[in-house]
Amino acid sequence: MKILYVITSTDVGGAEKALLQLAAKTAQAHTVRVVCLKPLGPVAQELAQHHIQVISLNMRWLGGKIIQKLAAQIKDFQPDIVHAMLYRAIEYARVACAGKKVKLITTPHFDLSKKSFPLRWADRLLKDLDTLTVAESFSTARYLIEKQKYNKNKVYLLPNGVDKTVFYADESLRKQMRQKYGYTPEHTVFMDVARLAPVKDPFTLLKAFCNVVKKHPNARLVYVGEGEKRPMLEEFIHQNGLEKTVLLAGKQDNINAWLNMADAFVLPSVEESLPLSLLESIQVGLPCLVSKVGDMPLWVEHGKNGFVFPAQDVTLLSCFMAELTDNAPLREQMRNNSAQISQRIGQSSQQYQQIYQQVLNNSFHVKTN
Repeated sequence: MKILYVITSTDVGGAEKALLQLAAKTAQAHTVRVVCLKPLGPVAQELAQHHIQVISLNMRWLGGKIIQKLAAQIKDFQPDIVHAMLYRAIEYARVACAGKKVKLITTPHFDLSKKSFPLRWADRLLKDLDTLTVAESFSTARYLIEKQKYNKNKVYLLPNGVDKTVFYADESLRKQMRQKYGYTPEHTVFMDVARLAPVKDPFTLLKAFCNVVKKHPNARLVYVGEGEKRPMLEEFIHQNGLEKTVLLAGKQDNINAWLNMADAFVLPSVEESLPLSLLESIQVGLPCLVSKVGDMPLWVEHGKNGFVFPAQDVTLLSCFMAELTDNAPLREQMRNNSAQISQRIGQSSQQYQQIYQQVLNNSFHVKTN
């Protein structure tokens, strides 16, 4: 089987990471090529390490002749299945595949409800060109069916998954990482693994932490990730004297090691579907503090394995962080609950292999009630 993955970018992000895991798994048994609309980013290098060909169409702004370039790639590669991810890749792939005898699978990996009306209208206009839409979250599936009027018989819910051989609780790794970065058992380490971008709202977390550390000097905050907001975060940290309590770790490869170092995971996003970093944190067994967006409240049971707060609510997030800072028994209880909830997390890459084969054989049917 030949599968052509189409994605908007290969920068560091949840969708790009999901592509990496899926393409690497698929390439073990099938012929795979990845087409990236934008100039290549760090994930392209990781794909190359798996001997996966990655081609950039070098889209800069509105796209220009991207659809023609993508159509040329489809003609050259002759895929059995095209699998598109992220908004522009999906819409361009729909047009490029129109009229061709190729199966098209789309996986959004974004919250379409946050897109502008023209973009939502374009999606609604082109949606029927999909052979199958695989929604990575319940909130996405519901929005596509109820608001975008997708055919419910062509929308399949397959939540994001985690490779449990890569993410797991490891006490020795925890001790090693904390010793390396100077965190003692008395420190309570909060961690955010995300792009330093407006949609992830890193400033809400930083402002909340600033409130917490004034009364709880043993609290620490670590951001793992890079992004456009880094200079502004650095300025805030300097202005508030937080250099010794906040670490901007940048892009890191071994996320499992960093998560094991933490006492709690925090993700204050203003927009999400179902972020991989949250599932990875639950898999490691961390208490999780998340904003009430997307599917995150379905995975963080308020008061059980973490806390849920309204997006951009600095005060409430401050209170929840303060409650966890000096309450080791509560953190331990929530760690145990996260470990139990992690049993619900699947490995979506393996399930996709079955979907590909069934779609190719015209034997895939979405069960609806």
